[in-house]
Amino acid sequence: MIVLADNDIIQKLAQCDLLDSLPELIGAPIKSIFVSSTARYQLLPKNPDKLLAKCGNEETVIRLTKFLDAVKDIPEIKNLELLSRIAEIPDIDPGEQQLFVACICDDNSTLITGDRKALRAVISGKDRVPEVHAGLIDRVITFESALLLALDILGFAVLKQKLLACPKPDGVLKQVLRPDMAEQSLRECLVSYTREASVFLARKDRLPDELRG
Repeated sequence: MIVLADNDIIQKLAQCDLLDSLPELIGAPIKSIFVSSTARYQLLPKNPDKLLAKCGNEETVIRLTKFLDAVKDIPEIKNLELLSRIAEIPDIDPGEQQLFVACICDDNSTLITGDRKALRAVISGKDRVPEVHAGLIDRVITFESALLLALDILGFAVLKQKLLACPKPDGVLKQVLRPDMAEQSLRECLVSYTREASVFLARKDRLPDELRG
């Protein structure tokens, strides 16, 4: 099994102190994770001020550095014809296009991505590139589904403390993140932002019943 990770979800998981738990969440060792060849430069800018602004705190910088030192670069994409066709679908940026094609071309791969817009684009473009839609079914972990997996595997108390310490919570977490946050509120929020891409979700056996259909 190989796991293909986009920059957005790597950064978010680092800010939530979940990169060390990622192998358990995805059910695969860290040596099986592949990232974009530009991930290090994009996630860890050389300018110290930009670096801290992007990461949010020094702890996130340390986590990202450790993680990127342990993973590998995604191999060169061979199926240029499919890459060209998926590029015609709006709202899928070049980095995500390569990840999607790499995932589809390897039957033993899983994709972890923070780009919900790109997944929506695959759904709306299903008739134009049906093999992309079919190829991602049951093989994707989104940021929200990763948090649901963490909720199941690590437990609410542990996850809550990690999320409360996040220096730059995204728009989804901002809706629910507070010291008195209840487990049910967090679960419902994450499910609501995961349901639209439920057909693609991997590890459904560890996700709430609403996402298993």
